[in-house]
Amino acid sequence: MLCAVNFVLALEVAATVRGADHGRAPKTGLRPVLIGDWNGGIFMRITPQQIAVAGICGGLALALSYTPLGFISVPNISGAATTLHIPAIVAGVVAGPLAGALVGLVLAIRSWWQFGGVFMQFAGGNLIIALAGAFLPRVLIGVAAYYAYRALRGTGASILAAILGTTTNTAGVLGILWFLGTPDFRTAVAPVIAVNYPFEVLFAAVVAVPVFAVLSRNRPLAAARS
Repeated sequence: MLCAVNFVLALEVAATVRGADHGRAPKTGLRPVLIGDWNGGIFMRITPQQIAVAGICGGLALALSYTPLGFISVPNISGAATTLHIPAIVAGVVAGPLAGALVGLVLAIRSWWQFGGVFMQFAGGNLIIALAGAFLPRVLIGVAAYYAYRALRGTGASILAAILGTTTNTAGVLGILWFLGTPDFRTAVAPVIAVNYPFEVLFAAVVAVPVFAVLSRNRPLAAARS
């Protein structure tokens, strides 16, 4: 619950930064940034709120990676399950898929910096496969969580977002390296990742449910807007 409290306090600060809502300029005087062509000619905007949430959650992901809260002990052969995917889930639901993808990118860079050699080993020395396994699932964590929450928008939306966000990470890494990697990955590493999955879903749900409940009282979450 300490992690959930930290999320709420940090994101309450981000909520004070208003982006451009419904065509109005943000109250801070900052204008949304158009970053490119999105969905058939409609430009996606980066608002100050998205930047704030992405920055806070990205910082939390980095902080978690250097503390025991990032790798919590569990009773299985691996000894620990990660919570590093949770900030990307929160960012995606709170501020939208772009913010979630940015936080996932931070997590992917941190993962590559620490485990790039391991990814290369299990990718058989193929840099493209190693990069795909390290980056693609992480970038999509917050995107999947956003659309999962948006699809349900009910009592179980937070739990569904936690499940699909975590599944995107776990199934993405497993799938890419299972089908494109070396046999060593399938026999040695895949079982460990698989047994950690239930714990990682549980951790994500324990944090996501109270965080989303508190933040949605002040303003609609991005994934809950029409």
